[in-house]
Amino acid sequence: MQRITVRSAFTLFEVTIAMAMAAMVMTMTYSLIADGISYQKRAVLLSNAVHLAKIKMAQVDSSTAMQTDTTKGLIDAFPGYSFETEIKEEEKDLLKLASGKDAELLKSKAPKDMLGDKDVGLSNLMKNRGQKKSFETGGLLKVFHVKVSIFYMDGNKKEKYVVETFRSTKY
Repeated sequence: MQRITVRSAFTLFEVTIAMAMAAMVMTMTYSLIADGISYQKRAVLLSNAVHLAKIKMAQVDSSTAMQTDTTKGLIDAFPGYSFETEIKEEEKDLLKLASGKDAELLKSKAPKDMLGDKDVGLSNLMKNRGQKKSFETGGLLKVFHVKVSIFYMDGNKKEKYVVETFRSTKY
């Protein structure tokens, strides 16, 4: 009679390979969970910074008189957060502020083209005198440049969230 051997167990090598594969899968899973928790914490910190910047910008916007000023301070209700508000009076060229898909076209056009006026020869007169055509601008506008910065710690690194806007000097 012939003996038939039936295999009834795994070899030590097969068990070792299975354990190694399970360990790799568990390590990757725990790594993804740890990354997710880290990203969630960073999202909360940034969300708080955005919220605080909106509040500070609303405080500046609600003031009746604007003046050049720089203010710094801690935010008591949010430990670890601080702010800096900077307000400067500037003159801005409207053409340089133009943006969007037609920005380059707008910047290349003189206001006489945009307003439908005829060229009265001032361009040539300014060129002949060796001066730049300073009147070819979208118009200079006096504005307050308002910049709100919120500072916070993300681990060992100091992060900053900045919001900027312009407000007319005349209402």
